[in-house]
Amino acid sequence: MKGVILVIAVAVTLIVLTILGLYFWLERSLRPKPSTRAFWNLSNIPLAKRLEGYFYIARPDIYLKPAAWDWVHKYLVKNETGDTYHGKILTRKDIHQIVSLNTPVEILDLDQVIPYPVARSIVLQHPLPSLAVMDCPCRAQKKDACEPRDVCMAVGEPFVSFVLEHHPHTSRRLTVDEALSILKAEEERGHIHTAWFKDAVHDRFYVLCNCCSCCCLGMASYNRGVDRIIHSGYKPVIDQNACAACGICEAICPFGAIQTGDEHSLVNLDKCMGCGLCSSHCVYKAISLKLAPEKGIPLDINTLLA
Repeated sequence: MKGVILVIAVAVTLIVLTILGLYFWLERSLRPKPSTRAFWNLSNIPLAKRLEGYFYIARPDIYLKPAAWDWVHKYLVKNETGDTYHGKILTRKDIHQIVSLNTPVEILDLDQVIPYPVARSIVLQHPLPSLAVMDCPCRAQKKDACEPRDVCMAVGEPFVSFVLEHHPHTSRRLTVDEALSILKAEEERGHIHTAWFKDAVHDRFYVLCNCCSCCCLGMASYNRGVDRIIHSGYKPVIDQNACAACGICEAICPFGAIQTGDEHSLVNLDKCMGCGLCSSHCVYKAISLKLAPEKGIPLDINTLLA
């Protein structure tokens, strides 16, 4: 009996020491950082979810590592879903509205825009705009990842302060103009804009990402058949008279939804996710975006606030 008690005591001690060591490693002090306290008190989600969310934002590069291992999906992960962690595709117009926002937002249930059971809220309070850029944790998983790597943007408090305090060497605060410049450059590279929501981040929106099909783990999940990425709510419409069948739109589409015909391009709306890259890259201005309510409702923040 004494032997069993001793083993339990040693195990508990090791667990406590591991937790304390992890805490000191992440906080680098005895007292928690102000942003840690703010994150911890943001809502009443379960303790386990708060711990997960804390570690996820503090070290997303480590948190996401298993998602890059093929054997994890082959042998360990069963019935993978996007219910608790999902991204909404944004067009240039819609993402510009978010980064330029200077009005508080509190939309606690975006069930029509974010059709999942949890993690579908947007709460942004003053000071606004509040933006910070950090290294993409998905690109951190690859040695030959797309450059630059500092393309993910935390939005709103306490997430911006959390990123700046916990990643002082790989993050920086952004002005609106700097954020728009990053978005423009990423779109020119053929990367899509997404807004991410996660249950462990207090069931809300917290970051804007610029995703490439070669590095993004969310897109890799989607390509495995997981319903993790949400349609933008727009569809491209091609003016057949203006289209020169140059093939640029086919080459830039990350979803393989466009084919170039002899006279004009054709869109497969079953594959299209409405990212808008085909429209912004068309040198002949032959592609416009129209609402596609049959596919989804846009995350158009101005319309939602109206």
